[in-house]
Amino acid sequence: MKTSLRIARTSGALVALLCAGGLVACTTTEADVGGTGGSGGGSTTPVGSGGTGPAGGSTGGDGTLCPAPQQVITDFTYASLDAGVSTTEVRFGSAGSLQGGEAYYPNSGTYPLTVDVTQSNYHITGTVGDYSGIRLYFDNCDHLDASQFEGISFTISGSVQGDAIQFGVVSAGNTPTWSWLKANGKTDAKETDIGRCTPSETTNNQYYHPGCDDPTAPIPVTSTPTTNRVTWDKLTGGKPEPSPNPKEITAIYWVIPWSGTGAPYAVDLVLDDLHFFP
Repeated sequence: MKTSLRIARTSGALVALLCAGGLVACTTTEADVGGTGGSGGGSTTPVGSGGTGPAGGSTGGDGTLCPAPQQVITDFTYASLDAGVSTTEVRFGSAGSLQGGEAYYPNSGTYPLTVDVTQSNYHITGTVGDYSGIRLYFDNCDHLDASQFEGISFTISGSVQGDAIQFGVVSAGNTPTWSWLKANGKTDAKETDIGRCTPSETTNNQYYHPGCDDPTAPIPVTSTPTTNRVTWDKLTGGKPEPSPNPKEITAIYWVIPWSGTGAPYAVDLVLDDLHFFP
């Protein structure tokens, strides 16, 4: 079973959705990311992989398109104006461009993770004993058009179980329709919400939607900061669309490995220099 974590911001609130796992003072190396991914249907519990694909239903709405994204999403530079506001995220963007921030999960419970951005990188530490991950959120919009770019690059280092995490990019074709979500427990789903995939079965669980799976790519993690350039086609395993459509991206996230069983383990990850690349 493959699982992934989405963390969505809805009306100002952070909602953790289980779907499938810096300023660096040293020289970075560069690696192209290949391999296969795939996340399985979204869920808040470990409930196996997705089904066989969409099976009818109404189409999604047009959603709210984000302003045009800038090439540099964030370098996680912690400015003086951030002090006293938040030490767990660096806001990105400016008026007229894509704006948002970063969210992580879990931030409470038995195994809360800790994030520190005061060193001008995204540094996440703690004990992984539950479904865990990081996600970007966008302000006042639900999808963006990044088709002018070839993919996303970022630098990562640290230590994690299995020496790899999963990177996911979701687009509207693999996002459940508003009507299915509303019928399966998402009471605030609206006709205008973007999403064109109808899951292959009714689950009565808005977070578990078999047949609407996320394209992902495995990202190696070592102690040496490494810049990974992930082209859209290297994100695979999505259903019904194997790779994301960059014209309508609805989610960008990283999943920290956790099988749902076994002994908790220590994690120490540093994420930096998050860019689209031409």
